[in-house]
Amino acid sequence: MVVDTNALLVPGTFGVDIFDELQRMGYIEIIIPESVLRELDALRRRRGKTKRAAELGYRILSEYMSKRKVLIAQDTAGGDTDNKIISMARKKDAAVLTNDAGLRRKLQREGIPAVYLRAKNRLESDY
Repeated sequence: MVVDTNALLVPGTFGVDIFDELQRMGYIEIIIPESVLRELDALRRRRGKTKRAAELGYRILSEYMSKRKVLIAQDTAGGDTDNKIISMARKKDAAVLTNDAGLRRKLQREGIPAVYLRAKNRLESDY
């Protein structure tokens, strides 16, 4: 499972533990692209709700990393973070956790499964 930046904001925004949900859905291996970590770090420097959500996402990710296997993957593809996520998902034959509608459309066109927040209280797969 490749995780997008906005998915890491879900715990702070909606109170959903994305890692518990992914485990419930049977996803064990979690992949975080370096570009996602850079984006999350930039969001942590903002103010307001976004900063709080990014801080919580970072804390939850750190806690999860201490208990489970999380691969921090080096970005090898060029372009923006969405392109890097798509490229990584293709190479790893992995689904993508995102709450970004634009990225979900791109993933659908590429035939890459997406997992997203449904009804603000659980994760769901589009395949």
